[in-house]
Amino acid sequence: MTLPLFGFDDSPVDDPDVAAVQAALYALDPDGRRTAGVIRSTIDQLLDGRRMGRWSYKQLHKTEKTHLGTLLEINLYKDLRLEEGEKADYLIEGIEVDCKYANALGGWEIGPELVGCLCLVITASDSEKKSTWQAGLVRASEEHLRTSTNRDSKRKLNAAGVQAITWLWGGENQLEPNQLLGMSDSVRTQIMGAPGKHGPAGQARINKLFELFQGEVVRRVTLETVGHGLDDPLKRARANGGARDYLRPKGILVLGHQDRDPEVAVSLGLDVPLKGQFISARVVPAPDTPDGRPVAVIGGASWVLARGDEQSDPPVPAPVVPKS
Repeated sequence: MTLPLFGFDDSPVDDPDVAAVQAALYALDPDGRRTAGVIRSTIDQLLDGRRMGRWSYKQLHKTEKTHLGTLLEINLYKDLRLEEGEKADYLIEGIEVDCKYANALGGWEIGPELVGCLCLVITASDSEKKSTWQAGLVRASEEHLRTSTNRDSKRKLNAAGVQAITWLWGGENQLEPNQLLGMSDSVRTQIMGAPGKHGPAGQARINKLFELFQGEVVRRVTLETVGHGLDDPLKRARANGGARDYLRPKGILVLGHQDRDPEVAVSLGLDVPLKGQFISARVVPAPDTPDGRPVAVIGGASWVLARGDEQSDPPVPAPVVPKS
């Protein structure tokens, strides 16, 4: 069962420490979006797409995967400005709270020094099928832990322990999507394998990204991963030799967050990119008889989004969007 997106679980909490920490976290992050952002950025940080060109958790080395929990604990500490604990990672409302991450539900490993301590347990999935996360609070009491241990004397929650978790922010929630992972293998291969002719392959990959991945706002990390190895991947999306110039003859606009680009995006019915983001779309001159498509006036002429079928809307060079 999928729980409500960014909802709240208002069921009573028996443990007063759990209730106090839950209230404190809700005060810091009312809808869970900050925590979701930290989880997304931590996964992206570990993938290191800008340098390594990686987009999938499966591409990480085994030793790298073990660092995710530590990075997440540190990044949450910084983003939420939590107080450092003495025995556990955090001190929240005077209560020691340890942060535990696992890829799968129930996979959190709890050391003997944390028995009886409150744990913030987090899990996330960043796969082709879904990008989700969930976080909850549970006390690592003896009745909540398995009797068996691993080589480091760490134990996992038993069935009663998992059942005792107080899920925060409604339980399972969506992460900002991993765009490269969500593409079809064919599209991703064309983008990441685009060869360069008169310049670095990174520019060719960025050109192909905006050619094939139209109508959706491209996240900064996606652009940086596609343009891995380039000094300034964002610059390669713009004019002056970038994707904007390369794709204009094909009728494709590449819009950013500056100048009149947001106005044009709104007029065309597209989402508006934020700083560091872009969106591309093929456009054609507006028909003499309106057909219901949103119209953008660019340079004194009217333009609409092209239909997917090039026979219906043959490609024509896209206009230059004025800066003012």
